[in-house]
Amino acid sequence: MRKRLIATLSACLLLGTLTACTPEPIVSVPSASMSTDVPALRIEPLISPSGVNAQEGELVGHAYAAALKAAGIKAEVGTTPGSAQDAWSNLIAGSIDIVPAYSRELLSAAVPSVAPETPADVLSALQEVLPESISVLDPAKAIVGDSLVVTAETAEKYQLKTIADLTKVCNKLLLGGTADFQNSGRGLVGLGTDYNCVPKKFVVLKPLFDGSRDDVLWALLRDDIQVADIHISAPAIDDNSLVVLTDTKKLFLEQNIVPLVSNSKVSAAAQGILNKVSAALTTDELANLNRLAQDRHFANSSEAAAAWLIQVGLVKAGS
Repeated sequence: MRKRLIATLSACLLLGTLTACTPEPIVSVPSASMSTDVPALRIEPLISPSGVNAQEGELVGHAYAAALKAAGIKAEVGTTPGSAQDAWSNLIAGSIDIVPAYSRELLSAAVPSVAPETPADVLSALQEVLPESISVLDPAKAIVGDSLVVTAETAEKYQLKTIADLTKVCNKLLLGGTADFQNSGRGLVGLGTDYNCVPKKFVVLKPLFDGSRDDVLWALLRDDIQVADIHISAPAIDDNSLVVLTDTKKLFLEQNIVPLVSNSKVSAAAQGILNKVSAALTTDELANLNRLAQDRHFANSSEAAAAWLIQVGLVKAGS
């Protein structure tokens, strides 16, 4: 975390002022009322994609909710993350007001036959199938997707910078990941067809953050495997100085986190607050949000999300 803070401060200094990298804090919306007569906006977080921190969808939902509350807008998050199919149905039916969606997951639930290549194409496809009563807000800057990672030692030993570099040594290395990755055309299968990379063995492991064990990470650090499928939003990558191999052939499909909202329920002011959160939610900050929950510094996802908003400067401490 310290390395990332130094890098951020350096970038800000190059711009000539720290204010260029500090978001404008959220302030109370004059028209908002916390009166009990005003119903709370209902937010339904999505179940995290396979291999992602199981809490991530819930954490993101609470981050948007805490930002709304800081502006004086009542909001509540569903107690259990829902499937993309349920979220789609509930949003269209009007039983929920806001869905912080994994864009590709939600599009697949709405139109299973459509699989755009880029995150921008996914958002365009979502906009085409949504009714006029629903708006797609600004996507978070974070990119969510699979990545193949190695330790710094392995990267140096075999001179690995890209997945293509694995080709010459792939049959000597053990690759670990989830069962979903093993069976996916965009996973192990695609690695063989697109990169001509067939590992010595594939080891099926529990996803990162599944229960209390980080099986994929620990297997990599112990050298039980030499290559791991770890999602790019995992704090373990930065915390352990792991090397992400560049996916030059775009095997792994990426997606955004993007809020979808009911136009009749979510005011322009509230939409502006959600957009501020999305602007602050970079890939590094999504990893940091996961980190705050992972380290058990806070009792629940709501507290971790509120602390993250303070860290990025959207909410002032004590407000």
